[in-house]
Amino acid sequence: MHLCSVIAVLLIAFAIDAIHSSNLKRLFDLNPDIFRTTPELITSRGFVPEQHLVTTDDGYVLVVFRIINPYVKQVKRPIILWHGLGVSSDSWLFSTEGRINASGIYVENSWLINDCNESVTNSLGFTLASCGWDVWLPNSRSGHYSVGHVKLDPNRDPLYWKFNLNELALYDIPAVVEFVLHTTGHKTVGYVAHSLGTDQMFALQSLIPESGKLFEPFIALAPVAYLGGIWSVARFGVPLEPLLRAFPGPLGVPAPIMQLIAVVICGNEYLNDICLDTLNLIDGADNPNFNRSTVTVEVAHSAVTSSTWLLAHLAQMVTSNRYQMMNHGRVENILRYGQSEPPAYPLGDITSPNIALFRGQNDALADVYDVQHLIDSLKVKLLDNYIVPYEKWEHHDFQVAITQGFYVNRRVLQLLAKFDHAS
Repeated sequence: MHLCSVIAVLLIAFAIDAIHSSNLKRLFDLNPDIFRTTPELITSRGFVPEQHLVTTDDGYVLVVFRIINPYVKQVKRPIILWHGLGVSSDSWLFSTEGRINASGIYVENSWLINDCNESVTNSLGFTLASCGWDVWLPNSRSGHYSVGHVKLDPNRDPLYWKFNLNELALYDIPAVVEFVLHTTGHKTVGYVAHSLGTDQMFALQSLIPESGKLFEPFIALAPVAYLGGIWSVARFGVPLEPLLRAFPGPLGVPAPIMQLIAVVICGNEYLNDICLDTLNLIDGADNPNFNRSTVTVEVAHSAVTSSTWLLAHLAQMVTSNRYQMMNHGRVENILRYGQSEPPAYPLGDITSPNIALFRGQNDALADVYDVQHLIDSLKVKLLDNYIVPYEKWEHHDFQVAITQGFYVNRRVLQLLAKFDHAS
């Protein structure tokens, strides 16, 4: 065979391979972040992960990750980032546009973050770590990481699953905060949370007002307390509340199944609108601002297992339009609370002046009227009452929007800087 013929055959082979590769990319998304755990996400950006086990007073073993920036000589105060419902600590780390390394440089385009008040990325966890903050990433009980208990077996003991918002507020948060303060030697922490992570903090500070002194500041992204106005598709699950309460147990989807859905459906050019439309129905439609490159990753890291009791508690608050403790029925309410109806969380008892609210105008889960109801119930002056100046800003834009860095993370850094002197 002549040399020209050999070259021609090789070129055809390369062309066929390229075509096949192109088709595969259109049919599947194999972004490695789909399969990465929190430590792997941290390592992939050049940071160093630490893993800690924290045991709550009621026996649950929580997994808490820490981001170590090897380039920072003097670390700033500890900041706790608490995730929302159905996700884990992963949710603070997988924004594609926030793919930076520990020295503050984008992997893709070598953009140096030399001004942490202006030049920020869309990944809050990595932005804070790059700017020198001591970032801690806890995982709530029963989730993707925190499945342990000192006595109860989640596969055998229904008692393991009998927890609701009260336990997240009165056990999970205090255990993590105490551990972080003891480990770092500081007297206060910053607390930034999304959705349910804010809900549990409002419950804690309303029941134990003096606890507010520990949080400088508490920044609530998509703040949740009252739920009566939600217009998410999730509302259709509210009638299942009696069933959820009657059968305490896990509710979620195993990570391998969510990864498969992400790769085969969400990563398919011809099917990915199914995933996007589903997210829109849950959170509030915002296609122009949604980072489509993160859809597969977000789906892969969602549907994390939680308790049916917690979901029942949230469903009750949707129905009642009250920010109240779980309703166990008249007889058990009397035994638990000393009254036939569950008491409300006394938001008016909160005393902390260091609470900042970040809210959207198109949020299906933290509805504008529910958030205003929360504000009206608080008697303290807010540190910040920030309405994102983009009318379609929805629930998960706080973690996956293409403009998250500009609209949210930059302002978070500015607020944290006010407390940089705190101990």
